[in-house]
Amino acid sequence: MSVTSRTRSAARTGLKVQRRVALAQVLFWPTVLTTGAVVAVLLLAGRRRKRSAGGEAADAMPLPDSAAATA
Repeated sequence: MSVTSRTRSAARTGLKVQRRVALAQVLFWPTVLTTGAVVAVLLLAGRRRKRSAGGEAADAMPLPDSAAATA
């Protein structure tokens, strides 16, 4: 194997690695953002379900209808 072919082989390997790293970087942030959005939606849905099932919000005192009702 000549020096030229070794150099080409090393260059090809380097390009393959660079492509894989670039692909991983491109896919990283959309994956993080999508996961965060799904977790946020699940948390909000869980809180709404808890409230509608008579959770902590049912124990709170009711608010008056108007400011005149408190005077």
